[in-house]
Amino acid sequence: MTIRSLRIESCCVVVAGVSLLLVGCGGGEFGSELAVRPSPRALSRGDGATLHLPREEPFSIALAPTRETPGLGGTAEADARASKAGSADAAARVDNGGSALAGFQLGHSLKNDSDRLANLHVHLRCEYETEAEAAPPGPLPDAKVGLNLYVRDGRNQLLRSFTLAQHSTEEGAASSKDRKDIDFTFPLGAREWVNIFLTGSVEIETPEGHTARGSIKLLKLEMEITTEMAPPVQKAADEQG
Repeated sequence: MTIRSLRIESCCVVVAGVSLLLVGCGGGEFGSELAVRPSPRALSRGDGATLHLPREEPFSIALAPTRETPGLGGTAEADARASKAGSADAAARVDNGGSALAGFQLGHSLKNDSDRLANLHVHLRCEYETEAEAAPPGPLPDAKVGLNLYVRDGRNQLLRSFTLAQHSTEEGAASSKDRKDIDFTFPLGAREWVNIFLTGSVEIETPEGHTARGSIKLLKLEMEITTEMAPPVQKAADEQG
């Protein structure tokens, strides 16, 4: 696979704390794989056509899993929502020991319904806010918050991944308000499909006597996907001859 272009822009950031390693459903990074795979939308558009999401149609991927496991003397809360209109949020809190996980997956599933190779040019814009804090403060990752972008093909192979936000209370309380612009290009074979989605996650894990909380709000997600069709095979062969 050849990536023709890549650009990530960021602004308006206030952050304290880094590090993220979330293990969730099925192992690996939480949310790097879809919990449920939707039926892909056929591109059905000519060369150079652009699909604007969610302006022209709602996102087809909108999932919001949660998990709560309080300790013997503790409490745990987790809540998450995802809207096909382009917003989502997740929040979790643990008091006096235990764990909680809240997350969302928001994006779109597309299929190249033609007999020709297509290059998909993706321009993604998003705005989000994150928070993470723990008491008493200390060198423990009691609360972790993250936002990642994943691109997986129909065989579930990871084509691209981007880390947009990573916060942990391991290095103190964390708070950020940010927006990102991402541009990238990848090929999609004839009759193949792809899932492009953001994953937001909040993971809390604290020992007895500790309290921690975290949240992430995706205020807006927009995608513009432009299709560039490769020449038909026969035409390319004729030109070489």
